[in-house]
Amino acid sequence: MGGHQTLRERISDALRESIIKGELAPGERLQEVEIAAAYQTSRTPVREAFRQLESEGFLVIRPRRGAVVTPITVKDIREFYEVKSVLESFAAEKAVDKITDEQIDRMEELNRELKRRHQNGDITGMVPVHNEFHEIFVNACGNERLAQLIRNLVNQFQRYRIALSHTEAIDESIRVHEQIVDAFRMRDSRKVTELVGMNSSQGGENLINSISCLN
Repeated sequence: MGGHQTLRERISDALRESIIKGELAPGERLQEVEIAAAYQTSRTPVREAFRQLESEGFLVIRPRRGAVVTPITVKDIREFYEVKSVLESFAAEKAVDKITDEQIDRMEELNRELKRRHQNGDITGMVPVHNEFHEIFVNACGNERLAQLIRNLVNQFQRYRIALSHTEAIDESIRVHEQIVDAFRMRDSRKVTELVGMNSSQGGENLINSISCLN
């Protein structure tokens, strides 16, 4: 039974990574038979992996069509960033009195690295740096349930955020990050909360604009 569970996890992890990287496109249908053959297994662990990814928001299982990579919609993006804005702002507010000077220094260092990668045109490489910047204050909030909720939410929408490649959007995000670092240094709870919420809201609008340009 344990080995069966491990195989499901291997399949779901591989598919999740392919979706996040954009190797599996929104709306693309996944073939149970092909995936089962690739892993030299029956369809059962593949179906279990599909259900796992459906619960995480990566797949939609439709009658007669099977598993389909969840399409990108403006409604989904707006809802995601609305929730992210509220949760991250609350986490940032709680982190103000708990975050260490070393953690704030690390945020500043990450933002400089974000700027370097942007200047080098490394858009994909910017994503983990951007994520770590936010994870520092989220993890410092002192509420593990809240932090885990934010991590799960961000992981679901990781593939969308790679589309944030417009120079103006990235430059603006880096500027706001600088202000967030300054606000944490001043232990200004009101300012931190306001800036983190604004950063998330702008990210959503920028992503919607990016996707609109592609259509």
